[in-house]
Amino acid sequence: MFNKIKSGLITIEVNALMPEKILNVLWDNEIYTCNIVKIDLATLRFTIYYKDYKETEILIKKYKGKVRIVKTSGIIVLLMKMKRKVSLVIGFGLFFMVIYMLSNYIWAIDIQTQRNLSPFEIRQQLTSIGIKPGLSKAQVNVRDLERKMEDINDQIMWIRIRIEGSTLKLVIKEKVNPPSKEKKLYDQVVAKMDGEIKRIYTNSGNPAVVPGDIVKKGDNLILTTQGREGFEKEVKPSGTVIANTFYEKFMEIQVSGEKLERTGKKNSSIYLSFFGKKIYLKKAINGFGSYDKIEEKSGCINKTIYFEKKGKTVNLNKDNTVKEAKEKLQDSLKKTLSNESKIIDSKITVEDIKEGKILVKVIFTVEQDIAQNIS
Repeated sequence: MFNKIKSGLITIEVNALMPEKILNVLWDNEIYTCNIVKIDLATLRFTIYYKDYKETEILIKKYKGKVRIVKTSGIIVLLMKMKRKVSLVIGFGLFFMVIYMLSNYIWAIDIQTQRNLSPFEIRQQLTSIGIKPGLSKAQVNVRDLERKMEDINDQIMWIRIRIEGSTLKLVIKEKVNPPSKEKKLYDQVVAKMDGEIKRIYTNSGNPAVVPGDIVKKGDNLILTTQGREGFEKEVKPSGTVIANTFYEKFMEIQVSGEKLERTGKKNSSIYLSFFGKKIYLKKAINGFGSYDKIEEKSGCINKTIYFEKKGKTVNLNKDNTVKEAKEKLQDSLKKTLSNESKIIDSKITVEDIKEGKILVKVIFTVEQDIAQNIS
């Protein structure tokens, strides 16, 4: 068996001026050759034992020949190649060893619950009994763990725990408890603002309005009776009424001419005030042509500040300015609306007023629930 393992074969090509002479030299040195093929006048291909390769290479080079390995076979050749790449082999070995070791631990916990129980709550309860990622699989008895979880959480009706790969999987069915108290019902549903009715959804009670109706704030929207005529019964009304409501916003903007703006320069007076009389500690020399005057009063010691203003030429594109104003007004409106409300339309009117100023008015149409429950 050892001889069979040791007898690896190497097929080589020898290139020399007289390749037959090299072949004779090999035979004289008792080097076994087989499968001899003449490629061309200067090239021979033949097979030798692996153990003879070094000696063969020395003899060929001695006679100024060139040698090239064409093919190798045999276990000994494979082992020698692996020896050259021993670090790679060791790396592969360590890799598979680490993978095997890590596969014996739980690295993830997958929790499937229904409505009332949250995975976060279950995960905390598992941690309290020592079940968490990084735990050895040998330390987890799924039957005992199922019983412990049922004892800890009285909302669990049924639980199944399984280890799949490196994941601990929990499937939980919850107990459905009856409601502790009845939902509060209201005596009346009215409009909380003016609007045009679009859709009505009633939980109890018949609608008092139909799509297309215009209602005012305080109008009744859902009746306290339910059922067909002659078969009505008294109920507590509830439901949702979607309507188009209207909001008007406006903004005054200067688009041309001259606009006074603060330059950053200021001056101030400081004085004492007693019984309506002023005693100046510092009096400002106000040489500003145009200014803003601000009084700061804090008891006895008061202050008057003058901010210089100068004219600045304004020449804005009217269409772009109106568009930007509409967007600003819309953003300010959104801040006052609920998340369910939708702005579905807007109408813009522009009025020219004195000294290059315009007044931008926007009427927004907002679709929202206007139902208000009143006890």
